[in-house]
Amino acid sequence: MYFLIITFGLMLAMRGSRPARLEKPGEGGVRVLRGAADFFLTVSLTLALWTVLVACEATQTTAREYAILGFGIFNYLLSRYQKKTEVFFLAAATVSFVISVKQADLLNGLSLAWAVSAGMALFQTCFLGLRYKLLFSRVPPSIKGWPVLCLLAAFISLTLWSLGRLVF
Repeated sequence: MYFLIITFGLMLAMRGSRPARLEKPGEGGVRVLRGAADFFLTVSLTLALWTVLVACEATQTTAREYAILGFGIFNYLLSRYQKKTEVFFLAAATVSFVISVKQADLLNGLSLAWAVSAGMALFQTCFLGLRYKLLFSRVPPSIKGWPVLCLLAAFISLTLWSLGRLVF
């Protein structure tokens, strides 16, 4: 689960939404929290639908046979309805499939989905804050690119890894 938090947290921070205006850095935090809530609700709806399909005897074998396709279609439709990006769709489909494989109980799955959503929001908040701070610091312009952002993501990843061992 930790790998999913770091991977999709970085992808959503870089390509998940349009960048906030530089005059108001607080907008980025609100967007991250709203995106985490949308992500949690999307994964929760997918897990609830999965639980209903597996509980019904008539749809149980079909649901298990076409699980990845079902998760993909349902998450694609939800992400299009919410006008989210493809990164959001990919993250929601992957996280809901991994949670459904690991947890058979819906309540445990929802708590794991909440933990992943909160972890991704924490990663994105730290990453966007450090990116904003780097933009307005006295670092030479040649260093402000991808290598430093990837290094910052690695440091945040190491920090969250130590916290993640407590949760997962």
